[in-house]
Amino acid sequence: QAMLPMIKGRAYSITSAPSVSPNNIELCVLIDTWWCEDGMRYGLTCDMLHKLHEGDSIWCRVKPGSMEPPTHEQPVVCVGIGSGLAPHMSFLRDRIHTANLGVDVAPFSLYFGNRFKEREFLYRDELEQIAAEHGSWFKLHTAFSRDMVGKKVYVQDLIAATDDAYKYLLQNKGMLYVCGNRNLPKPLQQSLKVSFAQGRVDKKSTEEAAKAVENLFVHGRAQQEVW
Repeated sequence: QAMLPMIKGRAYSITSAPSVSPNNIELCVLIDTWWCEDGMRYGLTCDMLHKLHEGDSIWCRVKPGSMEPPTHEQPVVCVGIGSGLAPHMSFLRDRIHTANLGVDVAPFSLYFGNRFKEREFLYRDELEQIAAEHGSWFKLHTAFSRDMVGKKVYVQDLIAATDDAYKYLLQNKGMLYVCGNRNLPKPLQQSLKVSFAQGRVDKKSTEEAAKAVENLFVHGRAQQEVW
Protein backbone atom coordinates (compact mmCIF):
# COMPACT_ATOMS: atom_id res chain seq x y z
CA GLN A 1 0.00 0.00 0.00
CA ALA A 2 1.37 3.37 -1.02
CA MET A 3 2.16 5.79 1.79
CA LEU A 4 1.80 8.81 -0.50
CA PRO A 5 -1.35 9.54 -2.53
CA MET A 6 -1.37 9.64 -6.30
CA ILE A 7 -0.42 13.01 -7.74
CA LYS A 8 -3.46 14.76 -9.14
CA GLY A 9 -3.56 15.98 -12.71
CA ARG A 10 -2.60 19.63 -13.27
CA ALA A 11 -4.93 21.72 -15.41
CA TYR A 12 -3.74 24.80 -17.30
CA SER A 13 -5.92 27.36 -19.02
CA ILE A 14 -5.81 27.37 -22.82
CA THR A 15 -4.71 30.59 -24.52
CA SER A 16 -5.41 29.57 -28.10
CA ALA A 17 -8.78 29.97 -29.79
CA PRO A 18 -10.34 27.02 -31.67
CA SER A 19 -11.61 29.41 -34.34
CA VAL A 20 -8.01 30.47 -35.07
CA SER A 21 -6.02 27.26 -34.51
CA PRO A 22 -8.40 24.29 -34.35
CA ASN A 23 -5.61 21.71 -34.53
CA ASN A 24 -3.28 23.21 -31.93
CA ILE A 25 -3.52 24.03 -28.24
CA GLU A 26 -1.41 26.73 -26.63
CA LEU A 27 -0.90 27.03 -22.88
CA CYS A 28 0.50 29.76 -20.66
CA VAL A 29 2.49 28.00 -17.93
CA LEU A 30 4.15 29.70 -14.97
CA ILE A 31 7.45 28.08 -13.99
CA ASP A 32 6.98 27.88 -10.23
CA THR A 33 10.19 28.14 -8.20
CA TRP A 34 11.13 28.52 -4.55
CA TRP A 35 14.22 28.33 -2.38
CA CYS A 36 14.85 25.86 0.44
CA GLU A 37 17.89 24.71 2.39
CA ASP A 38 18.91 22.43 -0.48
CA GLY A 39 18.69 25.18 -3.09
CA MET A 40 16.20 26.07 -5.83
CA ARG A 41 13.14 23.89 -6.23
CA TYR A 42 10.73 23.73 -9.17
CA GLY A 43 7.05 22.92 -9.51
CA LEU A 44 6.58 19.32 -10.59
CA THR A 45 4.37 19.67 -13.68
CA CYS A 46 5.69 23.00 -14.95
CA ASP A 47 9.28 21.74 -14.68
CA MET A 48 8.36 18.59 -16.63
CA LEU A 49 6.80 20.72 -19.38
CA HIS A 50 9.78 23.06 -19.37
CA LYS A 51 12.15 20.17 -20.07
CA LEU A 52 10.23 18.83 -23.06
CA HIS A 53 11.73 19.03 -26.54
CA GLU A 54 10.04 19.36 -29.91
CA GLY A 55 8.64 15.99 -30.90
CA ASP A 56 8.22 14.72 -27.32
CA SER A 57 4.82 13.28 -26.38
CA ILE A 58 2.89 13.48 -23.14
CA TRP A 59 -0.52 12.27 -22.02
CA CYS A 60 -3.10 15.01 -21.63
CA ARG A 61 -6.79 15.72 -22.04
CA VAL A 62 -9.01 18.74 -22.56
CA LYS A 63 -11.68 19.34 -19.96
CA PRO A 64 -14.32 22.07 -19.77
CA GLY A 65 -13.35 25.22 -17.95
CA SER A 66 -15.47 27.14 -15.49
CA MET A 67 -16.02 30.15 -17.77
CA GLU A 68 -18.43 30.27 -20.70
CA PRO A 69 -17.02 32.24 -23.67
CA PRO A 70 -18.82 35.48 -24.51
CA THR A 71 -20.71 36.11 -27.71
CA HIS A 72 -19.27 38.68 -30.07
CA GLU A 73 -22.20 40.99 -29.34
CA GLN A 74 -21.42 41.14 -25.60
CA PRO A 75 -19.11 43.82 -24.18
CA VAL A 76 -16.37 42.18 -22.15
CA VAL A 77 -14.19 43.20 -19.22
CA CYS A 78 -11.39 40.72 -18.52
CA VAL A 79 -9.18 40.92 -15.43
CA GLY A 80 -6.14 38.68 -15.13
CA ILE A 81 -2.91 38.56 -13.15
CA GLY A 82 0.13 36.52 -14.10
CA SER A 83 -0.71 33.36 -16.00
CA GLY A 84 -4.36 34.21 -15.33
CA LEU A 85 -4.10 36.07 -18.62
CA ALA A 86 -4.47 32.74 -20.45
CA PRO A 87 -8.26 32.39 -20.94
CA HIS A 88 -8.57 36.09 -21.74
CA MET A 89 -6.13 35.65 -24.61
CA SER A 90 -8.34 32.86 -25.97
CA PHE A 91 -11.44 35.08 -25.83
CA LEU A 92 -9.55 37.99 -27.37
CA ARG A 93 -8.07 35.97 -30.21
CA ASP A 94 -11.51 34.62 -31.06
CA ARG A 95 -12.94 38.14 -31.16
CA ILE A 96 -10.12 39.33 -33.42
CA HIS A 97 -10.81 36.44 -35.77
CA THR A 98 -14.45 37.50 -35.97
CA ALA A 99 -13.58 41.16 -36.46
CA ASN A 100 -11.19 40.26 -39.27
CA LEU A 101 -14.11 38.55 -41.04
CA GLY A 102 -15.83 41.93 -41.18
CA VAL A 103 -18.26 41.31 -38.33
CA ASP A 104 -18.98 44.16 -35.92
CA VAL A 105 -17.85 43.15 -32.42
CA ALA A 106 -18.62 44.63 -29.01
CA PRO A 107 -15.98 46.40 -26.87
CA PHE A 108 -13.36 44.28 -25.13
CA SER A 109 -11.44 45.72 -22.18
CA LEU A 110 -8.46 43.80 -20.76
CA TYR A 111 -6.86 44.53 -17.40
CA PHE A 112 -3.59 42.67 -16.91
CA GLY A 113 -1.28 42.81 -13.91
CA ASN A 114 2.05 41.36 -12.88
CA ARG A 115 5.08 42.46 -10.88
CA PHE A 116 7.59 43.77 -13.44
CA LYS A 117 6.85 45.17 -16.88
CA GLU A 118 10.15 44.36 -18.54
CA ARG A 119 10.25 40.66 -17.75
CA GLU A 120 6.65 39.75 -16.83
CA PHE A 121 4.50 41.52 -19.43
CA LEU A 122 3.14 38.33 -20.97
CA TYR A 123 2.19 38.44 -24.65
CA ARG A 124 3.37 42.06 -24.70
CA ASP A 125 4.14 42.33 -28.43
CA GLU A 126 0.88 40.67 -29.42
CA LEU A 127 -1.26 42.73 -27.05
CA GLU A 128 0.33 46.03 -28.02
CA GLN A 129 -0.15 45.21 -31.69
CA ILE A 130 -3.81 44.34 -31.07
CA ALA A 131 -4.30 47.62 -29.21
CA ALA A 132 -2.80 49.51 -32.14
CA GLU A 133 -4.77 47.69 -34.84
CA HIS A 134 -8.12 47.23 -33.06
CA GLY A 135 -8.26 50.30 -30.86
CA SER A 136 -11.83 51.04 -31.95
CA TRP A 137 -13.10 48.19 -29.76
CA PHE A 138 -10.13 46.92 -27.70
CA LYS A 139 -8.62 48.61 -24.64
CA LEU A 140 -5.53 47.41 -22.79
CA HIS A 141 -4.89 48.42 -19.17
CA THR A 142 -1.75 47.21 -17.38
CA ALA A 143 -0.53 47.39 -13.79
CA PHE A 144 2.97 46.34 -12.71
CA SER A 145 3.04 46.46 -8.94
CA ARG A 146 6.79 46.45 -8.30
CA ASP A 147 7.85 49.02 -10.89
CA MET A 148 6.74 52.11 -8.95
CA VAL A 149 8.89 52.96 -5.93
CA GLY A 150 6.82 53.53 -2.83
CA LYS A 151 3.49 52.81 -4.49
CA LYS A 152 2.02 49.54 -5.68
CA VAL A 153 -0.66 49.67 -8.36
CA TYR A 154 -2.80 46.60 -8.99
CA VAL A 155 -5.41 45.74 -11.61
CA GLN A 156 -8.23 46.41 -9.16
CA ASP A 157 -6.91 49.95 -8.73
CA LEU A 158 -7.23 50.49 -12.48
CA ILE A 159 -10.80 49.16 -12.42
CA ALA A 160 -11.71 51.82 -9.85
CA ALA A 161 -9.87 54.57 -11.72
CA THR A 162 -11.35 53.94 -15.18
CA ASP A 163 -14.89 53.89 -16.57
CA ASP A 164 -14.78 50.66 -18.56
CA ALA A 165 -16.50 48.54 -15.89
CA TYR A 166 -19.22 51.15 -15.48
CA LYS A 167 -19.83 51.45 -19.23
CA TYR A 168 -19.50 47.82 -20.29
CA LEU A 169 -20.85 45.98 -17.25
CA LEU A 170 -23.42 48.30 -15.72
CA GLN A 171 -24.71 50.37 -18.63
CA ASN A 172 -24.41 47.76 -21.38
CA LYS A 173 -24.86 44.49 -19.46
CA GLY A 174 -21.60 42.93 -20.59
CA MET A 175 -19.57 40.02 -19.20
CA LEU A 176 -16.87 40.09 -16.51
CA TYR A 177 -14.15 37.43 -16.50
CA VAL A 178 -11.61 37.13 -13.68
CA CYS A 179 -8.64 34.78 -13.59
CA GLY A 180 -5.71 34.61 -11.20
CA ASN A 181 -4.80 34.35 -7.55
CA ARG A 182 -7.63 33.61 -5.10
CA ASN A 183 -6.89 36.90 -3.35
CA LEU A 184 -7.99 38.90 -6.40
CA PRO A 185 -11.82 38.68 -6.34
CA LYS A 186 -12.49 40.44 -3.02
CA PRO A 187 -10.56 43.70 -3.67
CA LEU A 188 -11.76 43.60 -7.28
CA GLN A 189 -15.38 43.59 -6.14
CA GLN A 190 -14.68 46.61 -3.96
CA SER A 191 -13.23 48.42 -6.97
CA LEU A 192 -16.26 47.50 -9.04
CA LYS A 193 -18.45 49.16 -6.43
CA VAL A 194 -16.35 52.32 -6.70
CA SER A 195 -16.64 52.27 -10.48
CA PHE A 196 -20.38 51.69 -10.41
CA ALA A 197 -20.95 54.47 -7.86
CA GLN A 198 -19.14 56.96 -10.14
CA GLY A 199 -17.70 58.98 -7.30
CA ARG A 200 -20.91 59.15 -5.29
CA VAL A 201 -20.47 58.22 -1.63
CA ASP A 202 -23.98 58.68 -0.24
CA LYS A 203 -25.65 55.64 1.29
CA LYS A 204 -28.14 55.11 -1.55
CA SER A 205 -25.46 55.19 -4.25
CA THR A 206 -23.11 52.82 -2.42
CA GLU A 207 -25.94 50.38 -1.73
CA GLU A 208 -27.05 50.44 -5.35
CA ALA A 209 -23.45 49.88 -6.50
CA ALA A 210 -23.04 46.93 -4.13
CA LYS A 211 -26.31 45.42 -5.37
CA ALA A 212 -25.22 45.83 -9.00
CA VAL A 213 -21.96 43.98 -8.29
CA GLU A 214 -23.88 41.22 -6.54
CA ASN A 215 -26.22 40.90 -9.52
CA LEU A 216 -23.27 40.32 -11.84
CA PHE A 217 -22.55 37.05 -10.04
CA VAL A 218 -26.15 36.10 -9.33
CA HIS A 219 -27.11 36.35 -13.00
CA GLY A 220 -23.95 34.69 -14.37
CA ARG A 221 -22.45 37.80 -15.94
CA ALA A 222 -19.35 37.52 -13.72
CA GLN A 223 -17.29 34.35 -14.03
CA GLN A 224 -13.94 33.47 -12.54
CA GLU A 225 -11.15 30.94 -12.35
CA VAL A 226 -9.02 31.43 -9.24
CA TRP A 227 -6.57 29.24 -7.39
